[in-house]
Amino acid sequence: MATEGGGKEMNEIKTQFTTREGLYKLLPHSEYSRPNRVPFNSQGSNPVRVSFVNLNDQSGNGDRLCFNVGRELYFYIYKGVRKVPTRASPGLASGVGRGQEQGGDSGGQGDRWAGRRSYF
Repeated sequence: MATEGGGKEMNEIKTQFTTREGLYKLLPHSEYSRPNRVPFNSQGSNPVRVSFVNLNDQSGNGDRLCFNVGRELYFYIYKGVRKVPTRASPGLASGVGRGQEQGGDSGGQGDRWAGRRSYF
């Protein structure tokens, strides 16, 4: 793989790179979410490839879930599956373990994914 936007280190996150499919480039969220953005391929649906990657990060946030849709690459930090406490849980009496009190949604699903990067 040829690199164009990265440095010499293996662990450095590159802002753009070239593969046989074409050029991938990190877009800022404001540019990516423009309402007048022209779709890359309007010839029907592209196949979606999904990969689960572990970066062996010491902070414990090394798991990533990657989706490759056409020439776009999305990846999300995966923090694992969290259980919603039941009514019999001792933590419910003190308010610990509830999604609302911890800043999440009531289903406990809000903190499962964090961040999004888009390459084009």
